[in-house]
Amino acid sequence: MDGSMSERALAGPVDRATAQTVVDAIWDKKGFEVVALEVTEIVGYTDMMVICSATSVRHASSIADGVIDAMRTQHEQRPIGKEGDRDGRWVLLDYGDFVVHVFHGPVREYYELDRLYADAAKVPVVEPEWLAQSERERLYASAGDWSEEADFSTDANWDEEHEESEDATGGDAAWPES
Repeated sequence: MDGSMSERALAGPVDRATAQTVVDAIWDKKGFEVVALEVTEIVGYTDMMVICSATSVRHASSIADGVIDAMRTQHEQRPIGKEGDRDGRWVLLDYGDFVVHVFHGPVREYYELDRLYADAAKVPVVEPEWLAQSERERLYASAGDWSEEADFSTDANWDEEHEESEDATGGDAAWPES
């Protein structure tokens, strides 16, 4: 066959272990907004897409390097193509059966791949325990150069610590004189 969709379809469904390896590598590098999509029925060039966000261009390159290392050590696979690693705003890793898109946040918002592939089924992956709601908000807030919707009021410790410091200083702390 010539590498068409019918030939790839013989390979079977998306390999869940591979998907888990990729998303774990992304989370290990603190990537966020991670989604794995089964796109076999939507596109003809791959079976799965993993899309994630990074807080900076350097962070995007680091995440891509982490995915490459994990796939090499755990699955003995290397990407057949890598694009965008110099610029770091959108790094694409092509493994044939799946591709990984690592976006700097504003670039992901601009291209909206999530919306483009909204009809794709999500590949089930196990999220790490540390990925709680408060952690997600901290990650979004750390990318403050592009996330205008970060809500800092959800950190319960902040309110308690802030009230304690106001009580101890009478609410209007003066700087110590030198």
